[in-house]
Amino acid sequence: MTTTQFIDDLNIRFFNGELSNEFINELQQLPVDRPDVFAFVERMFKFMNQAKVPATDLSTMTGEILGTLLARILPGAWEGAVPPITLPGRHAAIDQYIKKAPWYTSETNSMLDIGCGFPPYTTLDTAKAFPDWNILGVDPSLPVYLIYDAQGNYATLDENKKTVYFQPALPTIENWNALLDDAAATKRRFENLLEDLIDKPSGEPDSLPRLEKNPIAGYETDKLAFIRGGIGQVEIQPKDVIRCFNVLFYFDDAFYKNALNWFAKNTAENGWVLIGADWAVSTESYYNVYQKVGDTLVNKEFAFSLDCICPLAIVPWYANYDDDRQTADLTKYIAIIRSDTQFMEEFYSIHDAERKLEGVCPRDDNGYYGVLDPSVGPSEVWAKAAKFIESFNTTGLNQKAAEVLKKAGLNAGVNAVGHVSVYY
Repeated sequence: MTTTQFIDDLNIRFFNGELSNEFINELQQLPVDRPDVFAFVERMFKFMNQAKVPATDLSTMTGEILGTLLARILPGAWEGAVPPITLPGRHAAIDQYIKKAPWYTSETNSMLDIGCGFPPYTTLDTAKAFPDWNILGVDPSLPVYLIYDAQGNYATLDENKKTVYFQPALPTIENWNALLDDAAATKRRFENLLEDLIDKPSGEPDSLPRLEKNPIAGYETDKLAFIRGGIGQVEIQPKDVIRCFNVLFYFDDAFYKNALNWFAKNTAENGWVLIGADWAVSTESYYNVYQKVGDTLVNKEFAFSLDCICPLAIVPWYANYDDDRQTADLTKYIAIIRSDTQFMEEFYSIHDAERKLEGVCPRDDNGYYGVLDPSVGPSEVWAKAAKFIESFNTTGLNQKAAEVLKKAGLNAGVNAVGHVSVYY
């Protein structure tokens, strides 16, 4: 099947043949030699269809993300390994949720952040938010060597001096593509740079290019520690809070169940486990909150930021398996909200006006979300996306979305950080 045939088939099956020409043109860049990418896109469109997302809500920017970036960030591009993509401030809303949740007490003072990524930006953010807590970050990708090139792009390398992962200094589509157009060459370039720098003085902390040996040690304090490993691979003392974000959407439901069992064994009695996903500045966030009761974890809440119903990127649909339970739940709740015509009319009235004002993929003359205004810099996009989330609270849209779920018979509300929640 050619890329064109694949796109035409999905367009008819999931969007009644209504995808915009601009979106389709971006999808034409999907690599025909990557069946994992084709399967991901088909799965994503299936979930979108179930969530009642119309073709007009798929922006040209989303098409560009799928067509040019997706293949480069899936595990298939990293020899099957989960890429430790990380951004500062990504879990800020989750930190605030823990602080503001009614079960928070001063006695809750230990946390496991598993899948912390590297550099461990989000773990460091949490350590600042909870200076009196004992926090342990765990990730299988913690490096032996960290290399920054002259442009500030970085790579992690293992004990064999082989590149494990690399990421641009500013993770825009263009910058990702510059590194990933020839991934093998980029890996060799960083490995050669390691050889050049390994016997030289480290220089100034912020100098470029530079090498850091065993870099994770530089982040550790008497309250903050790190271990290389993954779920089920490390021995730890039970923690009051376990956070696992942007990890389990890479695995099937059998793995999810095993992870829950492992979390239960490593959570203190009455402790809490938060599992979910999000993107820059806590946009496109969704998560389950479990409590340890006896020997098991009890699912207490599923929450999501309202931008998930109309996201700029693809995190709400980032499922690598058909049986992804969190994507299925999110899809179900989005479908209920989107089925309420009155709510969606008000949502579009407010949200589309803000997109137009901020130049963030506003609707074109044919009614489709389009492209970024050229005056909007890459670093500004997600700051503007965060403003959209703030407006959902100030305009009362979050509460109205919760009321829609209530009318559908669900125990719904808005939690302490403004996320729409379904309580169990």
